[in-house]
Amino acid sequence: MRANKIIPIIAILILFLSVAVFAQSYDYEAMKMDEYKAELAKWQQRLADANAALTEQEARCQTAQDEMTSVQGEIDGVWNEIYGLLGTDEAGYKDYLAQLGALESELSGFVALRSEDIYARKNEIQGFKDRYQAFLKDKRSLGNQAQAILGRIKNLIDEAENKAKPAAAGMYEVVRGDYLWRIARKPEIYGDSFAWIRIYTYNRDQIKNPDLIYPRQVFRIPQVAGPNEH
Repeated sequence: MRANKIIPIIAILILFLSVAVFAQSYDYEAMKMDEYKAELAKWQQRLADANAALTEQEARCQTAQDEMTSVQGEIDGVWNEIYGLLGTDEAGYKDYLAQLGALESELSGFVALRSEDIYARKNEIQGFKDRYQAFLKDKRSLGNQAQAILGRIKNLIDEAENKAKPAAAGMYEVVRGDYLWRIARKPEIYGDSFAWIRIYTYNRDQIKNPDLIYPRQVFRIPQVAGPNEH
């Protein structure tokens, strides 16, 4: 539509410029009638040629516009078939994508927390996983855009779970068979059995006797870096 408006404007500008040039280039009082008629015929022919060219360009623009409309119709038809396979329509699919985007944004904020804070709120991760699984059961999840967002959501959940691990959060949960020097020897803790004293010193409020620790006790592990932390 813009092309159809621009071309006539250009043609009119050319015509006015041509008339202006014609008016400034000739001394009408000195011209003979035959010369005037010849020049007039010349400019009339140029005007006719310009009008013909304008008409041709307008026809081409209309043809291009018709082709674009036809192609857009085909595209819309394909999308409607896709939406049908997904059991929805355009509005429904966009709503689904918006819901996925909201979950991704919420998860991004959660993962941005410190590992210690995520560990303290680790029970919330299951809620994220449940919502993710519910989205997966929706046929709309098969759409390409939805698949991309769901992939990012899965990565964020994995990252949250990694940061929620006790060692990453500077914490360690005692399991049956543990003792302090064995905990300290673990690669993700200190990798050094003799560092058990650090765990003992930092958790004197829970450890009354370093030879007696119990399953499910959660000890603070000082100076332990989690994923992407220093």
